[in-house]
Amino acid sequence: MTSTSFEGPEKKLEIIFLSPQPELRSNHDRRWDKVAEASGSRIISKISGTYMDAYLLSESSLFVWEDAILMITCGQTSLVNALPEILKLIDRSNVSFVFYERKNFLFPREQPSDFEQDVSRILEFFPGKSYRLGPANHDHLHVFYWASPEAVTQPDATLQILMNNLDPSVMKLFSREHIRTAEQAGKNSGLYGLCPRNKMISDDYLFSPYGYSLNGISDKNYFTVHVTPQTICSYASFETNIIEENYSRVIRDVTSVFRPARFSLVLTTSMEHSFVLLHSTVKNMLPGYMMTERSMYGFDSGYTVTFLNYIFSRESEH
Repeated sequence: MTSTSFEGPEKKLEIIFLSPQPELRSNHDRRWDKVAEASGSRIISKISGTYMDAYLLSESSLFVWEDAILMITCGQTSLVNALPEILKLIDRSNVSFVFYERKNFLFPREQPSDFEQDVSRILEFFPGKSYRLGPANHDHLHVFYWASPEAVTQPDATLQILMNNLDPSVMKLFSREHIRTAEQAGKNSGLYGLCPRNKMISDDYLFSPYGYSLNGISDKNYFTVHVTPQTICSYASFETNIIEENYSRVIRDVTSVFRPARFSLVLTTSMEHSFVLLHSTVKNMLPGYMMTERSMYGFDSGYTVTFLNYIFSRESEH
């Protein structure tokens, strides 16, 4: 686990529609297999609920609703290559919002493209804008955003916790050298305690020789975790659209599982007053961590993003 490198930080594509497309979730024609394959990944398994489907991919996850698509990939995938395949399945005039993001990478020269090249590809279909959240020489997030003139935001919030340099003793729980099944990894690490499995349909996978992914769904809500445990590039991501009155407990619980040396928080919400107030709940100080970056961004057409960086500091424990 020490010397093998893998690019854990993800690329993420989210497409939201003006109105539902009832047949979108069907995979009878292998449409979602083709979308995954276009990105350089493949579907491992699928769970379904009343309102959505969640696919575990060989590199992260894919979620499909009747009115939205969310695809997350890692490694050396080319997520933007999935966009033309997705556009075969949807009415482009029915697209309300498009988000594309990618974190700064550990091994950028090993990627098939950089963010600017990805944006050039997306601009062939959607004339949006690019942003950088966070400092150029430290952890940051690149974001592309486009909104239809007809777009109207719905009450919405998404929390991401992007963690680097994780506790080595915890990372052993995501290696087949030390653990046999995904269930053991989920239980022993404490991840099952984060996901209310009695209230959610869940699906997880322990890769060989190492790596782990977890999806959970309930109604229209999702919960996803991806872990790259190799010491040279240890990384884990957590993401959910479950809305909390206060995100402090969720952030504390997630970081207590992985104990990262540094991490970034990203909270994206619509601009209703009650949702804007949520941004203050991610800025609370965490025992053992020092905040090194705090930025807030407002996108036109109704979304606000808070981006925070934290590093572990023993002085902050007191």
